[in-house]
Parts: sequence; structure tokens; C-alpha cells
Amino acid sequence: MRIGRFAVRFRYPPKPDLLLVEVQRSPQLWSVCDDLDCEAYPLTERLIILRFRYVFYLLWFAVRTHRMAALLCARVRSQGIRVVVTMENHDKFNKLDPSHPERNNRRDPNRTLFDDVTKQVPELKVFLIQHGQELRRFSTTRSAKDVTLFCWGDWTARNFPMFGRNEKHFVSVGALVDGLYRLIRPSVEVKDVSICLVSTVKGKSWWGSEIDERRKGYEQLAAYVRRFSTEESRVVNVALTIDRDQYGVGDAESERKWFLDRLGESIQFTEPSLLFGDQNFTDHGRQTPRYVKERYASYFLSDRAEMTLGMTSSVLWESFGRGNKVLAVNLTDNPIYDFPISGIWSMRQPSYEQFAARMRQLLAMPQHDWLELTREARFDLVAYREDAPPHVLINQHLRKVLDELR
Repeated sequence: MRIGRFAVRFRYPPKPDLLLVEVQRSPQLWSVCDDLDCEAYPLTERLIILRFRYVFYLLWFAVRTHRMAALLCARVRSQGIRVVVTMENHDKFNKLDPSHPERNNRRDPNRTLFDDVTKQVPELKVFLIQHGQELRRFSTTRSAKDVTLFCWGDWTARNFPMFGRNEKHFVSVGALVDGLYRLIRPSVEVKDVSICLVSTVKGKSWWGSEIDERRKGYEQLAAYVRRFSTEESRVVNVALTIDRDQYGVGDAESERKWFLDRLGESIQFTEPSLLFGDQNFTDHGRQTPRYVKERYASYFLSDRAEMTLGMTSSVLWESFGRGNKVLAVNLTDNPIYDFPISGIWSMRQPSYEQFAARMRQLLAMPQHDWLELTREARFDLVAYREDAPPHVLINQHLRKVLDELR
């Protein structure tokens, strides 16, 4: 039953071993928990259970914390649930509740859901799975929380605490979505794409009148790519934002127009709505992806490309981890847009001549030389293990924790 914006139940569901928070927005979470006793918990559903114990705790927490945190606190405390799992990007109030930014930022602009939840319910064990590369977030909140971040590699575990992360444990497992892609990706026999440019065109601000430093740097990179592709007679393929079509046809078309205006009519695009972005490839005959992150269009395009370019993005990190040639170019003065590990694969504020020279150098480099040169850095950044992919390692860790709690 629904009352306004709230879903109302009169009975508790069976008590699970763990809650999967926001799994409807990140269905890949099922891959790590499908054989465990778990239940999906959609925060945005605003579920209320009309039982005395639950209502008591809801009222108790409602005057102490954010309403979304209060709903989750009431659920786990009233049922005695000890473990919660979600993707790291669902820990941010501003994304969970964008309609009320002033409430979210009242005390700390970088305050998170689980900063609040674990402060109120300190016995709760929270497991976050690294979603992307934008984890460098300063926070002034310090709670007695027991939070583990399943991160992509040891580089994250070593460095992210310096950026204000206050998780108690960091466990290197590899990149979850990238790992699921590796299990089913088509084999790439020939690099049949010259240049893959990864889109970081984020939202309507990118085609508005105001130009911030990130957009300014990316605009300059697009100019470099156009000039280089013209001089070298190379076709540019743009890996479009994979979930743009979820926000309406207007945004998807605006993103394509942004690149056409800057790179010319000869460029090509991925088709993000298709599995692997290509009609010619299917997973055992299945042509329709089950959810947006399963499309893998950007991943597969990068695997087929001689060179993948970008400013800063998760796709660049993951492509580097898979052994592809990448060049990350930061054309701003802000180090937060640098590739995390410096090397021949990254540049800060190069001139066009320096950029073109590096491109020619990398394109001419034999693949086996590239793999040898990047071996340690690749595993440090994305610690993928063929015998124990990310979803398996996460499952094993959660199973061990649940056994210890029984």
C-alpha cells in the first residue's frame, strides 16, 4: 500500500542475512550475493513498516539524522540486521535525494549516508563496492563506523585515505562491472578502431554557456584530437555516456551534437543501448542488455581501439587495467584530473606538439612492449585475477563475515 510518497507494509519481511541497498539501480550487486540470504532495499521507495518496534526506532532516528538514513536505521535496528552492501556511489545524499540539496549539505557538504547510519547504529557492518574513479572526496565527518570498501586495486587502498576517506578497511578485488564484462566479452582478434575518445560530457552544463575548468580542459582535448586525426588521417570513435538515453532523447542527441560540432562529421559513435554497442555481437544470442551497466559499449570499443583517449574517467582506468593503450590528458591545472599513476600513458598540460608526439610514440609501440611497460601499474590500479574475479572475491569475503556473525 502507498500513502503519498511512502510505501507502507503491515508485516516485516523475513529477516535476511544482509540488505542490498539500491540494487534496483545497480543490479550487478546480485552477482556478488545471488547465493546469499539477501533482500533488496530501495532507499528511494521510502518503505515504512507499521509495527511498534519499527515505528519507535523510526521516530527515534528521525530527530537525529537525515530521513533516508533514519528509514534504513529503523529497518536494520528493529530487525537486528548486521550487514549492508551497496555500490559506493549510492552513499551520497545529493544523488539519493537531489530535490533537497540544502538539507543534504546543512552540516557537511561531503557528509554521506553511511556516515550517518553507522553513527546511529555502530554495530552495523557496511560494505561499499567501488563504483568509479571519483572517490577523492574530503569529509569532516568522523564516526565510529565499521565500513569496508571493496576497491579496484592497491593504489586506491594506499591513497584514498589521504583524500578524506574514512572507511575502516580497504580490500582490493578489482573492478566489479569490468570483471563481469571480462567474463563474457567477445574476443578481439584485430584492433579495427583507430582512436577511441571517451566522453566525459556530463549533463546539460556541458552544452550551456558557463564553462568550468573541467569542460575547458576537455574542449581543448577535443581540439587536439580533431587536429591530430586530420593530420594522421585517423577516424575517431566516441564512446558515448552509456546511460545518457535514460535521461531522455534530448540529452542523448545533445551529447552527439557536442562532439559533431567539435570533431566534425566524420566521427563515429558507439550505440550505448546495444550490448557491446554493436549489432554484430551477442551474448549467446541475447541482444538486449538486462540493465544499463551490462551494455559494455565503451569497454568493447576501447578493447578494439589502437588508442583510447580521455581526460579522467573510470573507463580509462579499466581499459588500462585490461592492457589497452591509453593516454590520459589533463589540460587543466587541477591535479584531481590527473591519471592516478604517472607514466608514458598520462600527460599534464601538454602543448599540441607534445600531445601529437606522444600519440605517435604510443601508436608505434609494439603491444608486447606496452604490456611489459605497464604490467605493475596495471595490477596496482585494477587488481583483476582470472582465477578469482571481483564478484567471487566479494562473495567469499561476505560469506566469511556472515559465518563469523552466526
